[in-house]
Amino acid sequence: MERSSAPLDSALATLQTRWGSAAVRLGNGNPVGSSAAAGREAPAVHGTLALAALPDSHPGAPQPTPDPDAGVISTGFPALDAVLGPSGLPAAASVVMRGGPSSGKTTLALRCAAEAQAAGDIVAWLDLGRSFDPVEAVGRGLDLRWLLVLRPQDTQEGLALAGGLLTGRCLGLLVVDLPARLQLRLDDQLRRLAAHARRVGARLIVLEPPSVAGPVQAALASSTGLRLELERRTWLRLGRDVIGQRTTVAVAKNRYGPPGRSVDLEVHYLTEGERALAAHRLASSGVDALGHPAASPTAAGSTHDRDRPAPRLVAV
Repeated sequence: MERSSAPLDSALATLQTRWGSAAVRLGNGNPVGSSAAAGREAPAVHGTLALAALPDSHPGAPQPTPDPDAGVISTGFPALDAVLGPSGLPAAASVVMRGGPSSGKTTLALRCAAEAQAAGDIVAWLDLGRSFDPVEAVGRGLDLRWLLVLRPQDTQEGLALAGGLLTGRCLGLLVVDLPARLQLRLDDQLRRLAAHARRVGARLIVLEPPSVAGPVQAALASSTGLRLELERRTWLRLGRDVIGQRTTVAVAKNRYGPPGRSVDLEVHYLTEGERALAAHRLASSGVDALGHPAASPTAAGSTHDRDRPAPRLVAV
């Protein structure tokens, strides 16, 4: 079953109409829906970038497969799946992952995103904290051809852009990475975004730092169905080297299964070899480690894989 690019094309065109022709541009500098003139290469867009992997009929593209669990995807950690009830995240699930730095919440979200992609979904990552690491993402199993990373000028703009993409019904999963410092009056917007995701049948994951204000925390608590609280317990060591951490995940709220459970997860860090391999794959996909178009895959020490179309970049 081939996926059509029409929903994502339509959503991006809608955003262009709302935010202006300079707001949504392809990586070759052209507005959405246009193509470069023959023999000319428009200047690449730099600055605030979003990596938009548009669906195509390429044989290497991930394809949806029948799911006996009615749309449930794994979290990437079987032990956590087992305590959630439905063996993972059901369709249209809304999840808050609360934890401080090095709690493991970003790794957990990346693994959920990779599992969603494997099920055939397009994933959007709203990077309000400006902390998205594409090398880490590739190392955790994400395919950047099927990922849209939004880096807006401010939080309100980002939430509006995310809502526009949901309206286009082109996303299977939206991840919202909240910054440590957040404006106080965003609780209503977050409630509307969660309700919107449920209406269109998209999963929503919100990464919540412990520093968010009370009204925002209350809005997320009331508008989402699953709340996971993550806390690092100890380091995992191999000799003198720290190779990972043991994190406790407490299920504080669960509309999809029994609440009150907890599980310890071992989160292993990427080794130097794994990061090098992920960086090589990233360079081969046509973008550098910051999400900018790569100047020359050959100069970077890798050959462009012609069996994998280069990602398309969108500035927002």
